[in-house]
Amino acid sequence: MKKNRILFSKRSQSFLWILLFSISTVFAQVAVTGVVTDELKEPMPGVSVIVKGTKTGTVTDTNGRYRISMPKGSSVLTFSFLGYAVKEVTVGNKKQINVEMKEDAKMLDEVVAIGYGSVKKSDLTGSVSKADMGDLTKAAVASIDQALAGRIAGVQVVATDGRPGATSNIVIRGSNTISDSSDGSPLYVIDGFPMEDPNLAAYNPNDIESIDVLKDASATAIYGARGANGVIIIQTKRGKEAPPTVTYDGYFSWQTEPQFLKMMGAYDFVKLQTELNQYSEQYLDRTYLSYDEKLGRHQTLEDYRNRKAYNWQDIVLDGAPFTSHHVSLNGGTQRTKYSASASYFHQKGTLTGSEYNSFRTRLTLDQQITSNVTVGFTVNYANNKTHGANPSESHGGWTSSHYLFYSVLGYRPLAYKLDEDILNQPFDPNINSATDYRYNPVKTVQNEDSGNLSRQLNMNAYLTWKITKKLEFKVTGALSSNIVRSTTFNNSQTYWGDARYQPDKQNGSFNYREYNNWSNDYTLTYRTKVKNHNILGMLGASISSNQYQYLGGQASLVPWEELGLWGIDQGTPKKIYAEKTEQHMMSFFARANYDWKSRYLLTGTVRADGSSRLIYNKWGYFPSASGAWRISEEKFMRPARKWMSNLKLRVGWGITGNNRTQENYPSHLLYAGNENYAFNNTMSPAIYIRQMANKDLKWESTYQTNIGVDLGFFGNRINAVIDYYNKHTKDLLLYADTPPSIGFEQVQQNIGSVRNSGFEFAINTVNLKGGNNKLKWTSSFNISFNKNEITALSDGQTSRVVGIRYPEIPDMYIAKVGHPLSEMYGYVFDGVYQYEDFNEVSPNTFVLKEGIPDNGRKRSEIRPGDPKLKDINGDGKITTDDRTIIGHGLPIHIGGFTNRFEYKGFDLSIFLQWSYGNDLINYNRKLLEELKSAHTNQLATAVNHWTPRTVNADGSITPGNYTNYLWAPTRGFYEPGFNTDREVEDASVLRLKTIQLGYNFPAKWLSKCKIKSLRLYVTGQDLITWTNYSGYDPEVSTRNSSMTRGFDYSAYPRSATYTFGVKMSL
Repeated sequence: MKKNRILFSKRSQSFLWILLFSISTVFAQVAVTGVVTDELKEPMPGVSVIVKGTKTGTVTDTNGRYRISMPKGSSVLTFSFLGYAVKEVTVGNKKQINVEMKEDAKMLDEVVAIGYGSVKKSDLTGSVSKADMGDLTKAAVASIDQALAGRIAGVQVVATDGRPGATSNIVIRGSNTISDSSDGSPLYVIDGFPMEDPNLAAYNPNDIESIDVLKDASATAIYGARGANGVIIIQTKRGKEAPPTVTYDGYFSWQTEPQFLKMMGAYDFVKLQTELNQYSEQYLDRTYLSYDEKLGRHQTLEDYRNRKAYNWQDIVLDGAPFTSHHVSLNGGTQRTKYSASASYFHQKGTLTGSEYNSFRTRLTLDQQITSNVTVGFTVNYANNKTHGANPSESHGGWTSSHYLFYSVLGYRPLAYKLDEDILNQPFDPNINSATDYRYNPVKTVQNEDSGNLSRQLNMNAYLTWKITKKLEFKVTGALSSNIVRSTTFNNSQTYWGDARYQPDKQNGSFNYREYNNWSNDYTLTYRTKVKNHNILGMLGASISSNQYQYLGGQASLVPWEELGLWGIDQGTPKKIYAEKTEQHMMSFFARANYDWKSRYLLTGTVRADGSSRLIYNKWGYFPSASGAWRISEEKFMRPARKWMSNLKLRVGWGITGNNRTQENYPSHLLYAGNENYAFNNTMSPAIYIRQMANKDLKWESTYQTNIGVDLGFFGNRINAVIDYYNKHTKDLLLYADTPPSIGFEQVQQNIGSVRNSGFEFAINTVNLKGGNNKLKWTSSFNISFNKNEITALSDGQTSRVVGIRYPEIPDMYIAKVGHPLSEMYGYVFDGVYQYEDFNEVSPNTFVLKEGIPDNGRKRSEIRPGDPKLKDINGDGKITTDDRTIIGHGLPIHIGGFTNRFEYKGFDLSIFLQWSYGNDLINYNRKLLEELKSAHTNQLATAVNHWTPRTVNADGSITPGNYTNYLWAPTRGFYEPGFNTDREVEDASVLRLKTIQLGYNFPAKWLSKCKIKSLRLYVTGQDLITWTNYSGYDPEVSTRNSSMTRGFDYSAYPRSATYTFGVKMSL
């Protein structure tokens, strides 16, 4: 046989060696294949499969299959998918590995508090929302309620004003009450302790672990007579099984100067005085020297054209700092867990003399005594102090001029005599002190010593006994004591201490209010599982007591005002106040939960409440039922599991109550002894019947139905919650008119009803997953619509009109059957009467033409330039019958939108919050566009007012300003209660509420310094506000009852805030 010879060139030999090396490398790797499924054995596409410790990876195909080559030395595969727990599998010698992924319990089985217990989120049957504490604590606030606005669907938060330490009013799914003294606020349950109107400022936001909002009756009925307005459950942080960790969180903030309202300048102010006729000479007469000596004597109006006027806002308002420091210790063992914290918050107000201080401390301990007995306690103490004037409260009386910002905005901006020191004179000698109570605002804020000190101690303790594996008994006890001291002292440089206004010089006042509450709860819980059936039953009992004590007094003619408040014992006692009330409650309740494979879920509750507030109908009974169907767990949904990871339908119904009445004894016969009675020509102290008894009174009851859907898509990368609710509150406690023969004008009865229905939508999305140094982007959006309707008032009554007290403004709001609460009531402003509306019967003598309605005054008195009102009923004249609804205090919808970005160690959060469709009565305009009072500055918009024509000597006419915006000076409506829609403004607002940029230092950098974590951040709050409202702030309501929402007068302005902070753990 002939032998063939094969020859290789050097290049061919190199290629061969490379080929052989590549083949050997391939054979050194192991190819692993498999299928990834979910718990229903359905294939999961898009699952990430990575060789642990390397960058080698792949993803499963549409059938859940994967193939990956394992490099030499690698032995572990990591499987991950959003919404599912990460799974690691050791490969070994296996070439095929099938994996079953399980849903992430942290996402779907997040624990939600439901009252006297908790459930997994996936097993929830009622409407409950959980706040994102990471988002809430980004806001630099003293109290957590100030950060809730726009964060939770169905929850409306309205601030009284921007004052340091000011509280917010929270309403869940609309107000259920028709009352001008109740704000419809929810029940708070803090660490298991039910509290009505608690002082939330007693709790540092950094000490709060979770906030759950119970919204529908199936969730709130477990709280019976106190659950009609919704329930907010707050759990504070407790110790955990971990090494001790010390955390510091501190920040420094700067509040910018509030945006000022634009007022008239020197020229326009003096021009207005000339139009007010008799007052012009004080500014233009040659006998008076200029306020600026260099300018000589003012002789003409033009001399004021470029003169500078005092801006009192700029004098009493300025930027201000505030700081916060919080230190906590947390840790524990398997048997003993502990936490402790202390914090200090100090905020200087932007209004001179105002500030807020808060010192808070808390301690928790959980101790396992035996294998089945655990005890624990919590102690929380807060010392909160505010100082300075409250502009939205009266400084002495009912009239509008008693309020601080009426002086700040309306005080004379010019001195008209050379020797006049307008900044330091306490009052304007030219105003009528009998009717106008304006006082130099600088003197007011400098000399009125007003303060409020609250010392609150909250304690609770528990004992849990696991009798068996299935049976558990728990007893809790709680005590809250809050002592509030309010003091005011007015020296001779203030309105109340000035003998010119107050001959008896009411210098000082004080009052002490003490609130003591305690409760004891006992629950017995049974849990069992029989095959696929899960059963939970709970029985409970509760007793509670609330006590209120009040003691106060006033003194006048204090001889040594230098001593301030501590010198009032030398003055003349003027008034002494004393009051004490208490109420008690006993309750029994039960709840049963059932589910089959966590697919079909049922919950039922019932509660019986007995209260001392009622005589005969002491007990109220409040049942509820709800169910849920996790449709996504059904077999027929398996094909959709590739894209729909969760679909649950919820339905709930229940009855809840409201026991918060204006009186602790609404059905009792009450006596009072603060009146005198003429007997034998001598006034003698007397006791009289103050309130009629009504033994038939019973609790207000709210019937509510809720239908909801929970949705999850693409491994819960998109989560949505949709709810529709309808709640009808009946047997409202209202005052009804009585026959004169009874001797009382009104008596409380169960006669009213109101309905709220609405729609809520919330969605959370993971837009970019992040990881491996990639950008992560998540979003949260919520929007809520609520329709409020009064369905009944007193028998035969179709409407009732309510006013505002302090200042005294009658007939400003109306409650009307078929309409929502807080509707504004008054006349429709129809412009200004023009010359063409009159017949000029002789020079400058005008008679209103036929067919032109009057404005409520005599037709013979109406002149061109007078305000015109719309004739609603078309009878050709203006009467009270022409009053109509002119505004709506409730919004059409509210909501919030959050975007969060994370990249490497950086994170950015942007939060937008809005309210749409609500109006606000800008009562500042009522007084500062009135064009009536001399020496009173007006808003700059008032420059555009009607002015008359000028008839020249040659008979020609020079037109005036024939505007329809505002009437001629002295021709407006000044009667109390003469309200028009001129002062009603659209208060819709979109606000850039919070934006925070932070950086978290890598752990490898910090380990050398023995620091566990370190974060630096900068935050901006209320940076941009988009609104058409002309006042300081569209999100205020200085008279915030359920009947009078949307009223703005003399409110403390809100400011933008910039913050730099640091958070560190050791």
